[in-house]
Amino acid sequence: MPLHPFRWTCSNEGRRKHLSFVEVNRDMELYQLRHFVAVVETGSFTKGAQREAVSQPAISASIAKLEAELEVKLLERRRTSVVPTPAGQRLHDAAKAMLSTANRIKAELKALSAPELLRIGILQSLSSRRVSKLLGAFRHANPHVEIEVMDGSSEQLNELLADRRLDTVLTIIDGDTARFASRVLFEEPYSLAVPEGHRLARQPSVELADLHDEAFIVRTGTDRFQEGANALVAAGIRIHVVYQTDQFDRALALVAAGVGLALVPARFETTAVKLVPVTGLSIVRRYGLLWSTDSEVGDLGEFITFAEAHGWTP
Repeated sequence: MPLHPFRWTCSNEGRRKHLSFVEVNRDMELYQLRHFVAVVETGSFTKGAQREAVSQPAISASIAKLEAELEVKLLERRRTSVVPTPAGQRLHDAAKAMLSTANRIKAELKALSAPELLRIGILQSLSSRRVSKLLGAFRHANPHVEIEVMDGSSEQLNELLADRRLDTVLTIIDGDTARFASRVLFEEPYSLAVPEGHRLARQPSVELADLHDEAFIVRTGTDRFQEGANALVAAGIRIHVVYQTDQFDRALALVAAGVGLALVPARFETTAVKLVPVTGLSIVRRYGLLWSTDSEVGDLGEFITFAEAHGWTP
C-alpha cells in the first residue's frame, strides 16, 4: 500500500537530513513497517520473526532493505537486545500510526462491502426491561443491521469478547474490564429487597442498623452481587445467611416467599417484593459496553453511539 508523505528529520553522518517516506521510496511496503515494529517492540529479531510468523532471515532482510531505502540506521544490535536509534524511534512512532490507520481503513471497507452479523453479549443478571428497551429501539432505528444476542456471566462474556466471538458486551464495568474499550451507560445503587409483608417494607428507607440479625439470601457466582452482604459485615452488621444462590430470579423468589432479605441493584423488581433504599450503603454498580479497541467501525460503531444516546430511564 503506498504511504502518504510524512516528513521527519534524522541525523546521518553528522548532517541533518529531511526525509519524506514518499520521496525516498514510493514502493515501501506495509509489511516492512510491521516487521520493524515487531522487532522494536520485542527487542529481538528472533521474537519479532515469531510474532510476525516469518523466518529470522526474512525479517532481517526486511529491516536491512528498510534501512537501505531510508539511508539511515534504524536499529542498534546489542549483545542482549535490539534497540531503536533516535531515527528508529521516530519511525516506530510514525509506523504505529500508519499501521493503525491502514487496519482501520481495511476494516471499514470490509464492513461496507460485506456487512457482518453484529454479535452482542448481555449480562444474564441485567434487567430484562432495560435490555428489551435498548434492543427494540435499536432494531427499529436500524432495520438493516442483523443482530445476534446471547446471555452469560461477566466472565463468560469477557472471554467470548477476547476471543472475537462477540463484537460487544453489555455488562458490569469494573477493574476486570480494563483490557477492553468501554463506555459507561448508567449506574444503579443497591437497595434492600424485602417481602411486601415485612416490617421494613413500609419504611421509605432503612438504616444499616435496622438489618442487624436479619436473615439474608446471598447472591453468589460470577457477577459479584454478594458484595452487598460483605459491606454489611464490614460495617459490623451481623446477618444470618440462610440461602446462597447464583440464580438472581431464585433469590428474588425466595425474598417474596419470606425466606430472607437480599441486597440487589435498585431497578430489579418482581411481584410481592418491595425495594427499599438503604441509608449509608454506598455501593453503586456501573453498567456499560465493552468492545475490542480496534473494532469500533461499521454496525458496531452505530450500536455504541446509539446505546450512549439511549434514554436509560427505569
